[in-house]
Amino acid sequence: MTVDLVNIQRLTNKHEGIDVEFKETTGQLDRGMESLCGMLNGSGGIVVFGIKNSGKIVGQEIGDKTTRMIGEALCRFEPSVDIQPKYIRLNDSDKHLIVFESEGNNPDRPYSYDGRPYQRHDSVTSVMPHDKYARMIMHRGGIKYKWDTLPNENLKFEDLDESRIHWAIRQALELGRLKDGAYTRDPIAILEKFKVLKNGVYTNAAAVLFGKDFFYYHNCIIRLARFRGTDKREFLDNQQIEGNIFDLLNEVTPFFLKHLSVTSRMEGMYRKDELEIPITALRECCANALAHMDWRKTASVGVAIYDDRIEIENAGMLPEEIPATQLVYGSHILDSHTSEPPNEIIARVMYYSGVIEHWGRGLSMIFEDCKQAGLKQPIVTDEKGVVRVTFMRPNLSSHKNGTINDTINDTINDTINDTINDTEKLIYNRIVSTPGISAVTLANESGKSIITIKRALKRLVELNIIEYRGSKKTGGYFSL
Repeated sequence: MTVDLVNIQRLTNKHEGIDVEFKETTGQLDRGMESLCGMLNGSGGIVVFGIKNSGKIVGQEIGDKTTRMIGEALCRFEPSVDIQPKYIRLNDSDKHLIVFESEGNNPDRPYSYDGRPYQRHDSVTSVMPHDKYARMIMHRGGIKYKWDTLPNENLKFEDLDESRIHWAIRQALELGRLKDGAYTRDPIAILEKFKVLKNGVYTNAAAVLFGKDFFYYHNCIIRLARFRGTDKREFLDNQQIEGNIFDLLNEVTPFFLKHLSVTSRMEGMYRKDELEIPITALRECCANALAHMDWRKTASVGVAIYDDRIEIENAGMLPEEIPATQLVYGSHILDSHTSEPPNEIIARVMYYSGVIEHWGRGLSMIFEDCKQAGLKQPIVTDEKGVVRVTFMRPNLSSHKNGTINDTINDTINDTINDTINDTEKLIYNRIVSTPGISAVTLANESGKSIITIKRALKRLVELNIIEYRGSKKTGGYFSL
């Protein structure tokens, strides 16, 4: 906008708003600069001195003291701003309007004035909440200052799980997320390819992805709890598992299978078993919690199962462009937002290895799975430095009085069996610890017949917690 008297008069007709602020005199200079700071932290705007709140133009006289005060006020912005006041003389008067115009979405934001950051909401200026300020600081710093890229001089190769490193590269190749030419048996080369090792120095990402010793990483823990009822007064199960990200994720599926109900329905001649909440949605949510958590804090990822809901939480914040209140079924934000993970290296390795299915579509997939299952939409909150996703459990009679129902409700005769039997649990745990294992190897190790093993594998596949990959001769089973 051209800053002249005609355009200023047009602004007075629209009154004050998120990008327009009027002050009568520079006696309100600090208040005006706070509003300017809020505009700098938003989409920009204009602050004009010499106009009453009603929109009446009165102007003010300009002297050396006024210009000196303005110069000193502009020096109190951090980072420094290159904003020059414009003085517009009123017709037939010695008085002027003093105009400050700012552009928004500046990569240097957040700005603070006199030591405090400000924000605008409609025509109101307020101090910016700490969480929002921290989020903008992280965004301003870019990848250079992200926690997962920082070096750990004390970390050595002996502190890492070499078998897990090879597993991750095999997963990436098998899924086609790295080119075949990327394969190497040299674990050092793999770590460099994953960008968790640079110039011979390991990063924090290497520790939490492939580590074995977590003395310096107290939040390499996942908290798994099942409560009786709908509050935290009584535990039915309480576990704290320590490990790297991949180890932690391997613990969540058995926990969900243990404490959630499985329902059955008939598709033609076959029975299809399904967890009350899709395991793909729950696992994706846990993976996202680990990938996007604020690893600088001591808090760890938590999973809590109640009679009426499941809560998965992590320390951190949603991106500024993804307000939690707008994450609902049908929201364009779920599909249109750009992925900007706070831990880009961690997220990339998790994507390569197949733990995160689609780059930037984690929330969208979670919502899609729940919607297709006919469930209430998940509730996402972002409060006090904690992101929490709540899945509302369907109203199954098995939840009454806090009982744990690990049963299958057959749609034909309501026969009740355990969710997975001991053989199936044994097989699942072996697949988790040895990805790609074959049915023959499972039979030989367990001492059970190949028919029993194949029957158990078929059911685990139907439950959508394992899958077969590769050719009939050389393929094997992998956990989801």
